Amino acid sequence: MPIENCVVDRNGDGVITPDDRYLYKNPTPPVTMGLSSRVEYKNFDLGMSFRANLGNYVFNDVLRGSSNVGETGGWVQQAYMANHLKDAMDRNWQTWELTANQSDYYVQNASFLKCDNITLGYSFDSLFKGNNYKGIGGRVYATCSNVFTITKYKGIDPEIGNGVDQNMYPRPISFIFGVNFNF
Repeated sequence: MPIENCVVDRNGDGVITPDDRYLYKNPTPPVTMGLSSRVEYKNFDLGMSFRANLGNYVFNDVLRGSSNVGETGGWVQQAYMANHLKDAMDRNWQTWELTANQSDYYVQNASFLKCDNITLGYSFDSLFKGNNYKGIGGRVYATCSNVFTITKYKGIDPEIGNGVDQNMYPRPISFIFGVNFNF
C-alpha cells in the first residue's frame, strides 16, 4: 500500500525534484503472438483469431485520475459528485500533488490474450432449385468481434499503444449476421 506523498529520493541529493524520476517497466511487449484457425465440416465452417501481448506494462491513468478522494477530488466545485473506484477509496488519498500522481504505483502488467473474432457459417449450393434452374448458392454466417480479453490488468483495456491508459470506454463487442448469395 503506497503512502500519500512519500516518494524515494533516487539520486540522493536530499530533495525531491524531477531528477528523481526514472523509467519503470516498458510499455512495448517483448512477446507478441497471434493464432488463427479455420475448421470446416460438411457445409459448416468455424473460424477464430486470437492475439496476445506478454510483458508489456501500462500506466493506469484512469485509476490515477480518480485517486484523490478528498473534497477537491470529487469535482464538487463543478456542482456534481463523481464516483470513485474502490481502489482509490481504500488508499484514501487527499491530494493532487504531482509526486503522488506520477507514481509507479499506477504502472500495471498489461499482458493479455484477446479473442478478436469468431465466425460460424453454413454454405449451401442450390436454394430454390428448379427444372432448368441451377438454384442459388450462398452462405449464412454469424460473426462476433472483440469476444473476450483475459488479463490481470485492472484498467479498462490493456491494449494501449502509447503505454498510458486514458480510455474512458472499453472497446465494444460487436455481432454481425449476414447472408451471401451466388447467382
